[in-house]
Amino acid sequence: MGDFKKRFGSAVIIGPLVILLFLFLPPRFFLIFMALVLGLAAFELASMAGSARAIALLAMATLWPLYAHRPGAYSGWLLCSPALYLLLKLAVPGQGRESLTLNNEIGRSIVVLLLSEVFLALPLFFMYCLKELDAYLPLALLLIIWSSDTAAYLVGKTMGRHKLAPLVSPKKTFEGLAGAMAGAALVTMLFRGRLAVSAAEALAVGGGIGILGQLGDMLESIAKRVCAKKDSSSLIPGHGGILDRMDSFLLSAPFLYLYLTGFTR
Repeated sequence: MGDFKKRFGSAVIIGPLVILLFLFLPPRFFLIFMALVLGLAAFELASMAGSARAIALLAMATLWPLYAHRPGAYSGWLLCSPALYLLLKLAVPGQGRESLTLNNEIGRSIVVLLLSEVFLALPLFFMYCLKELDAYLPLALLLIIWSSDTAAYLVGKTMGRHKLAPLVSPKKTFEGLAGAMAGAALVTMLFRGRLAVSAAEALAVGGGIGILGQLGDMLESIAKRVCAKKDSSSLIPGHGGILDRMDSFLLSAPFLYLYLTGFTR
């Protein structure tokens, strides 16, 4: 019950602020907000993996070539940023550490950097793209995800019997997945006018977002298990860290944008 009170209290305090930011920030300032989220998420991932936290700054820089709509520059950055980190690391004295320890840290940091530049930066950039497409779309996706996660939790808690992926996320059930799909589909129906889709499409898109949200959550669960962590951080009482809150957007944000644009942009 104590954990529920923490979750509820954080939601009451932080939820309205997040809604206001998603709704009223103009696209350019919304991108800056996404960059800050990216930096915090990359910092948490680096902390979990025991790698250099400073790579969060390199991860944040990934949004610039994406914002400039230069896929070639983005590809080049993916290739060059690990080398840049290595050069910066070699420029700092080893401080008496053993070679193996230093090599392990560099290796982990480069892996975390690349993961941040792809699996964190791209979904957040697609959130910005949704904002450019329509000012209300990021908020719509946020509310769809929140309703999906809430329905998954309530249905899984009360009716969950059949384990979905016990080795990855022991608490997830097929009943919870059905709840996630239903919750997302219901709220997507409410936004179908803004999304400019038919009722049938809204149900299908909502169900897809529900599935992708749960898959994103499982991807983050795998990362936490590899790092032997329960939460990405304790930044948000009862909810964990930024990574714990954005995992449902990892696959759903690109999916929604690409679907609405017909994969043409």
